[in-house]
Amino acid sequence: MSEPVLDPAAFAHLLEITGDDLEFVDELVDTYLEDAVSQLEMMRSAADAGDAGAIVRPAHSLKSKRANVGASDLAEACRSLEAAGRTGVVPDPAERVSACDRLFADA
Repeated sequence: MSEPVLDPAAFAHLLEITGDDLEFVDELVDTYLEDAVSQLEMMRSAADAGDAGAIVRPAHSLKSKRANVGASDLAEACRSLEAAGRTGVVPDPAERVSACDRLFADA
């Protein structure tokens, strides 16, 4: 049996901090999903251009927001990509961004 893509504890925390307001949690998740698409597009453009520095900001943003909604695998992939971008060298950037795309699609 596979592990859940979203961390149940993170989802429970979202419910707690919103006063169990499922409608608000739904809005937060919808906003995250819309923003994630944009962040992934920026990461792909940076990877295609070979611009390691341009990967940092969208990877950081996606990492932080993804951790908030409880998708830890994608958050970790973005953390690793962000760290590599900060060094100025991202090995296999297109493959790593594609991995983030797949993790996002799975969530």
